[in-house]
Amino acid sequence: MKQTEQPVVASPEVPAKVIYSPIAGSWYTNKPDALRRELRGYLDEGKGDTSWGGRVVGLVAPHAGYRFSGPVAGHAYAQLEGQAVKRVIVIAPSHHVPFSGFALPDAGLWETPLGQMQIDVATVKKLLEGPDFKLLDQAFAKEHAVDIQVPFLQLIAPDAQLVPIVAGRVDDAAIVRAGRALGALLDDQTVIVASSDFTHYGASFGYMPFKLDDQTGENLAKFADIAGSAAAALDSEAFKKHLAETNDTICGAMPILVLMAALDKGTEGKVLRYDNSGRMTGGYEHAVSYVSIAFRASAQAGPMSEQDQKYLLSLARRTIQHHLAGKGRLSVDESEVPPAVAKKYGVFVTLNKNGNLRGCIGSILPVEALYTGVIRNAINAAANDTRFRPVTAQEEPELHIEISVLTNPKRIERWQDIVIGRDGVILTKGWAKSVFLPQVAPEQGWNLKQMLEHLSMKAGLPANGYLEGATFEIFQAQVFSE
Repeated sequence: MKQTEQPVVASPEVPAKVIYSPIAGSWYTNKPDALRRELRGYLDEGKGDTSWGGRVVGLVAPHAGYRFSGPVAGHAYAQLEGQAVKRVIVIAPSHHVPFSGFALPDAGLWETPLGQMQIDVATVKKLLEGPDFKLLDQAFAKEHAVDIQVPFLQLIAPDAQLVPIVAGRVDDAAIVRAGRALGALLDDQTVIVASSDFTHYGASFGYMPFKLDDQTGENLAKFADIAGSAAAALDSEAFKKHLAETNDTICGAMPILVLMAALDKGTEGKVLRYDNSGRMTGGYEHAVSYVSIAFRASAQAGPMSEQDQKYLLSLARRTIQHHLAGKGRLSVDESEVPPAVAKKYGVFVTLNKNGNLRGCIGSILPVEALYTGVIRNAINAAANDTRFRPVTAQEEPELHIEISVLTNPKRIERWQDIVIGRDGVILTKGWAKSVFLPQVAPEQGWNLKQMLEHLSMKAGLPANGYLEGATFEIFQAQVFSE
């Protein structure tokens, strides 16, 4: 009988439902202490070089029973040791329920033997605004590919919230749209995990692209190397070419492609470990390949690539020209917006003329998509900085535009920990508040004491006002200009 698509479940306003592990006691032990020891062993085994690149933004991890895939998955999750993670998006293939699009759960908690992990209901609701996401509880009822990741997350990121997604039938356009939607959620405390095993080989899987002989293990390793290397390089065309030429049975191919679409092109990927169940059982007649991959934000240039920087600087220039021509706010074709600039960041737009400040306004907190923040603050810097008269159309060609993309501020206990040239600083004392971008002190030739004195005076305090009763937050910035 032909399977039919399952109906969409209606959602209550505040989900209180719990999703219980469908595989505890079978795919992994249901005894909490034993499970912790097992997972810790995999994580300790996976500890290696974590110094490459910046923070981890994405992982590919297998989803077989821990006996088979645990060590490979441990290499992926060990990369998160010591990293602050508040939200994890897990996207997995559907093994049991046929449907189109991407399924989200109508639930608030996910429970395993290690306890309950909170589901990020607000993010689920936001994703449901897109055309490709739907509520479909049936997709999660028996799905091991999400659940197998959760105990690792409970151990390595105990404060994180979960966004579980199951991928159904989707076309290339839906993959790109979903990737953009998830990419826009990536901040410095969010990680995306693509849950996938690699080649499923043997007559029982209906897939034998090469005969079973003493070269089978080596041939399977070659397939994994080709596909894994393409994924690590974010080369979606090479990945799809491999699938088309070999019909490789990578069950999580769609989640991997969504992850690749979500990540910035400057992201650094690395294949961490490969193994195969055939090696473990001593026979490849029924064998599954496992690969773990980590993706890290570039540690060199900040979140904005050279192309992203050019886009934002051109956007700021065109915005000011549009405003000065009396045409109002510039509108942008969202389909042409690079994924990195669709994410939320704090941002400042600075205008200089003949080496002198002509306007500077911005937002410290990531309250909107970066490109909309640039549009808004470019207009404000040109027209609404009360320290200066509005910029005129005659002046516009003489303006030099600088953009500062900010990290989230964090509180520090001692002002002595501020590093000139690296840190922007927010000083707060009672109702008084002021901020300097990281580049201000070096441009003015100030040392730390001088910078804090000027920061105090900018807040309307005496020069030594920072010494008592003030609190400090610091942030960093990627600064680029025309």
